[in-house]
Amino acid sequence: MTQPELFMAASDLDNQILSSLDSTEALLDWPKIESLLAPIYATNTGRPSYPLLTLFRSLLLGIWYKLSDVQLAQSLYRDLLFRKFCHLELTSSVPEASTLGRFRNQLVKLELWDILLAEVNNQLESKNIIMREGRINIIDATPIEAAQSGSGNGKEGTPKKDPEAGWQVGMLAC
Repeated sequence: MTQPELFMAASDLDNQILSSLDSTEALLDWPKIESLLAPIYATNTGRPSYPLLTLFRSLLLGIWYKLSDVQLAQSLYRDLLFRKFCHLELTSSVPEASTLGRFRNQLVKLELWDILLAEVNNQLESKNIIMREGRINIIDATPIEAAQSGSGNGKEGTPKKDPEAGWQVGMLAC
C-alpha cells in the first residue's frame, strides 16, 4: 500500500487549472442526459460497471479533444482534470479503451448516440455556445506580455525578433 500523499498533496487538488472544465460541466443538464441513458442497464453479474454518466463524460472528452479510445483511456489515467470532469476518484479504476469502445457501440446499437450528442449540442446552443467535433471553444484567455517578434530593429537598434521566441495556441477547454 502506498500513501496518496506521497504523490500529491490534498492542496494540489484545489489548483485553478483543475477547475477549467467546471464551467462546461455547469452548462449541461446532467440529470436529463442521465435519463436518456436509462435504456442501458447494469447487470448484477461480473465486475461492477462504471456509472453511465462517467462513461458518457469520458466519450465527450474524447470528442472535444479529438482522442482515440486508447488516447482517452491514457488521459483518464494521467490527467486530473479529465478525472475530475468524469467524476473518477484518484483511487478508483479508469475505464479501459475497450470499455469505452463497447459503451459507444452499445449507444449506437440502441440508437442513443446521436440522440445524446444532439441533446448536448441543444443544451449548449440554448446558451449560445456552439461546439463542433474536434474543436474546443475558447471561454477564457489571459493575455501575457511577450517579446516582440516582428522583423527589423527596435528603438535602440537591436533586433525586434526574439531568437528564442516561438508561438503556441493556448486555450482553456469548454
